Amino acid sequence: MIVEKTKHKIKCDASGCNNIADYTIVNKKFVFDGNVYLCKDCITALYGEISRYITPKSLKPLYKKGGKDE
Repeated sequence: MIVEKTKHKIKCDASGCNNIADYTIVNKKFVFDGNVYLCKDCITALYGEISRYITPKSLKPLYKKGGKDE
């Protein structure tokens, strides 16, 4: 899945939202148009809900403290 800015003026796919979509979630697995179009408000709300269930892992440090410089 890829999230990208939409190039078309299309209505947001969220139920009850009448805004114009700003972002597209592209899914290459579907045979037909599997894109989901969301406005900025709806994608922000979706991000908030997803973060309740999935949290990003912290990145590994580029170097260790007290290690020798190479």
